[in-house]
Amino acid sequence: MANSLKKKTPPPPDPEKLTADKEAEVTVTEVVKDERTTKIAGAVCLLVTVFLFVSLTSYLFTWQEDQDKVHQFGIKIFATDDVKVTNLLGVLGAFVAHTLIYKGFGLASFLFCTTFFVLGVNLLFGKKVFSLYRNLKYVIVGLVVLSMALSFAARGYAFSWGGAVGELLNDWSVKWIGNVGTGAVLCLAVFCYIIWRFNPIFKIPKWKFSTAKKTTVGSMPLTEDDEQPVFKEWNGDDGKENRAPVGLFEEEPEEPTSQNKMKNEGKGVVVIMPHAETAAANPMNEFGVIEKATVQKHSEEEIAAPAVEEIIQPHIQPLKITRTPEPNLELEIKETPEIEPEEEEAIATTIGKLATKYDVTLDLKDYKYPSLDLLQTHGSEKIVHDPEELETHKNQIIATLKNYDIAIQRIAATVGPTVTLYEIVPAPGVRISRIKNLEDDIALSLAALGIRIIAPIPGKGTIGIEVPNVRKSVVSMRTLLASEKFQASTFSLPIAIGKKIDNENFIVDLASMPHLLMAGATGQGKSVGLNAILVSLLYKKHPSQLKFVLVDPKKVELSLYRVIEKHFLAKLPGEEESIITDTKKVVHTLNALCIEMDNRYDLLKEAGCRNIKEYNEKFNARKLSPEKGHQYLPFIVLVVDEFADLIMTAGKEVEMPIARLAQLA
Repeated sequence: MANSLKKKTPPPPDPEKLTADKEAEVTVTEVVKDERTTKIAGAVCLLVTVFLFVSLTSYLFTWQEDQDKVHQFGIKIFATDDVKVTNLLGVLGAFVAHTLIYKGFGLASFLFCTTFFVLGVNLLFGKKVFSLYRNLKYVIVGLVVLSMALSFAARGYAFSWGGAVGELLNDWSVKWIGNVGTGAVLCLAVFCYIIWRFNPIFKIPKWKFSTAKKTTVGSMPLTEDDEQPVFKEWNGDDGKENRAPVGLFEEEPEEPTSQNKMKNEGKGVVVIMPHAETAAANPMNEFGVIEKATVQKHSEEEIAAPAVEEIIQPHIQPLKITRTPEPNLELEIKETPEIEPEEEEAIATTIGKLATKYDVTLDLKDYKYPSLDLLQTHGSEKIVHDPEELETHKNQIIATLKNYDIAIQRIAATVGPTVTLYEIVPAPGVRISRIKNLEDDIALSLAALGIRIIAPIPGKGTIGIEVPNVRKSVVSMRTLLASEKFQASTFSLPIAIGKKIDNENFIVDLASMPHLLMAGATGQGKSVGLNAILVSLLYKKHPSQLKFVLVDPKKVELSLYRVIEKHFLAKLPGEEESIITDTKKVVHTLNALCIEMDNRYDLLKEAGCRNIKEYNEKFNARKLSPEKGHQYLPFIVLVVDEFADLIMTAGKEVEMPIARLAQLA
């Protein structure tokens, strides 16, 4: 019997056959979509860039030796052994450079290097660093314009600056509009290409001629822009010419106002302070007398009291001089510099371009939010309470507490959808811990599945006892999402969890809690809560503002969200399944999220922001430049179902990135 069983046992499979079958499963599509293939292609493009640049540059110095050889043999030059070229990159470099420069677009062929460079950088880094479409536009137009312009400018030279294409276009243009017309058109074309490519700013300098007349008061010069005080001895004669500093006005000024009129006669020290705002308009009205001897640039020793008394006549009231121990510092108000007309036009153009804030939803402006008609309606959803049930529970709670010598002063009930909250106020001297220890006894007396004692209720001077209702009311998702509190919510990621004990909608912000762990036994509502979170976000956020990363090892819990793959689901490049079910792929996804988190922290550091909300507000206000790598950052919500099973199968490989995301994300 044993021998027969041994004969029937099939032989073990051949390892070579297994390897061959496994290799046969790798298709061409997977190889093309592989991230490594993209990086290798980027490196090849960068190598082509270097090859073109070196070969073209070498051709500029070796074309006299290599041109006749390449022109004579053509493509057969690769099969000829006795042909030697002087190009730095050998026969291939000489052939490519001769084809592009001599038979092609001349010196404009260097533009091909930029195309391969842009393509190589984008493929190597795996993101759009430079715009390939924009580069192709500039290269195509530049090849035509520059080759024709170089051919026209270098007519008669042995070296073809514009290549065969430039000479052909140049001959046609000269035949049609002549040399003068061709030169004018080419100058205009090159000028327009430079404006289109680089957008330079043209500004005519405005020459300013100063018309201020320098006058001299004593030994100090005075101009209209002077803001320093000027000292001059003033004679107290009745003549009008002595009422103003000599040489300050060309014509005789009018009678000074009462504010500036000197009431004291004789000799004294007059301090004249010009006002910078309207000095040129009416100088006489803007100058006043300051009765201080301590002024900037003049110390108290220079203006002493005895010296002043000597020059004051005895029969005239002397000029009062007040001394201050320290000079009073006056606030200097600087005028706003005038803006030139050219600068006003540039500012107006910039404001016109950036007047509106950046709106990321315009990238998908035809997107329509889901309607509430997709959700079911569960009757009136009105909470129905039974007065007899409330009265019975009240009496049982009072009786149970009385059995343990616990007196209460007041009891009130708040009926919720599924739970009724009884608030009691214990009598003075009753310890809260005694009531809390009676949780099981009260549940036994009420014949309830389980109660919860809140001792005390935060913000209130009462103790709460939550008792499940016999008749429970249904809280529908449609009612929560249609409520004004949810519709008018300004949270970054609002989620509708349900209703509180006081029948108020419970709306919270998922962005304020970096991680959320939902635990419970089977049938406790974990899946319902998870779907409530996802549906709340789908009803509130635009696809450009939110992305989901769904991990479902059970393969059936989150499968219904496959239909939103094109709008909301994020996945790794090269992956076909948007909802991750394989444990090995989960590890790669979590590591990629950690890398994305670190990159976002670098962007927040450069922008001076603490979170994504501040960063996006700054980006929408156009205070961050996309040229420096800044971009709108959508929220990424990672949902892991059956986390316990994931830890059991993957272990440390999943635990480390999960811990990092929970701490920093």
